[in-house]
Amino acid sequence: MAANLSAIATLKKIESEGLDANSEEQRILVRYVGWGAFPGVFEQYPAREWKNAASQLREILTPEEYASARASTPNAHYTSPEVIQSVWAAMEHLGVRPGVHVLEPSMGVGHFFGLMPEGLYPGTKRTGVELDSISAQIASKLYPDSTVRAKAFEDSGLPQNFFDAAVGNIPFGNYPVSDAAYRRSPHLTRAIHDYFLSKTTDLVRPGGVVALITSRFSMDKQDPAIRQHLSEQAVLLGAIRLPNSAFRANAGTDVTTDILFLQKRSERVEYREEPWASLTPVDTSDGPIQINEYFARHPEMMLGRMAVERGQYATPTPYLDGALDAEDLRSAISRLPRGAYVENGDRKTAIFVADSRQSAQIDGVKEGGMVDRHGQICIRRGNQLEPLSLSISASTRIRGMIEVRDALRDVFRTQLSGTADEIAVQKARTELNVRYDVFVSRYGPLSSK
Repeated sequence: MAANLSAIATLKKIESEGLDANSEEQRILVRYVGWGAFPGVFEQYPAREWKNAASQLREILTPEEYASARASTPNAHYTSPEVIQSVWAAMEHLGVRPGVHVLEPSMGVGHFFGLMPEGLYPGTKRTGVELDSISAQIASKLYPDSTVRAKAFEDSGLPQNFFDAAVGNIPFGNYPVSDAAYRRSPHLTRAIHDYFLSKTTDLVRPGGVVALITSRFSMDKQDPAIRQHLSEQAVLLGAIRLPNSAFRANAGTDVTTDILFLQKRSERVEYREEPWASLTPVDTSDGPIQINEYFARHPEMMLGRMAVERGQYATPTPYLDGALDAEDLRSAISRLPRGAYVENGDRKTAIFVADSRQSAQIDGVKEGGMVDRHGQICIRRGNQLEPLSLSISASTRIRGMIEVRDALRDVFRTQLSGTADEIAVQKARTELNVRYDVFVSRYGPLSSK
């Protein structure tokens, strides 16, 4: 709790100064763990142990930030470094190399980005989406070379068939998501974890790979609709079931989860796949249960033993009993198909065409002008935005120049429109000054090469 409050206070200080976080401030920010383990702080009448923190939180957050933080409590459970590092080890085992464009659909403060192996850094682009505004702001300060979209995943506006890879720990819950793009597929949006699996897979290009931590109910629920849908879009490269204690230390909760490794179907690959849509009965010391047929065939991919929790009134619930062991994780990863990832080839094939839904965005870019589109620096060529192949340092400098340019245009717009009041004009000028000063402090004069 104290670490969260300290991180928020530090964030507010950095934003008021209009500067990037220094190394000491980043050390404070990275200790923010969200509010999943502290829902009591948002009670209308908090318990005595929460009263002081609840009062501080209301003082330092805006009403909008407070509402966003309170809404995040069902899903703000951060992943242990050991699990994150194992996911990255699996991605490298699958053949993911430097230079990819990685998506994290529910990034929190960006621990998956922070623990990315150094060997994957050169040329790699990173885009993250985070609903909670405070978490998203912290992530943007910790990883300024990444694109952070502070909004709901359903409103992120990301292009389909674009990203090379996706990683992350997605929200779990038996509640629906409203996304107009999936209105004809309600079976994909009834549970938030199934929706994140479906949408993330849609955003990854053919041949790309997905590694997402999800509730075991994606694999074990009786209704196979989500698994049948995913099987049509992607191939299951493998799955690792984590014991219910895997999130206890970091998130303060016991939950059985699966890491699913999927590959978007590509015409360039001839797949040897195995079915994973149905359930199969297995025996446990607590009696027979039904689990996904993949795990029934591959019990070595379950890092523990299946058991049944029997509460006094609750329905008996299967779970994976055991302790997370690093050697067991490494052994499971070694069983995934090595080198399954398919290179994109010519990155220039990923071109955004300016259709009627995108025309407003491309019309604001002159011919030959640059724009940051979903974390990718693009140049306008006619009615298309063509992604450029740039180093991380060049991309971050250009992204800063784009921010200065856009702030300058806002100054022109407010001064010349004839309808903006003096407050709006002054606000635009202040924003331009801040953007320019931040740029110069990081990169030097705009005119330097």
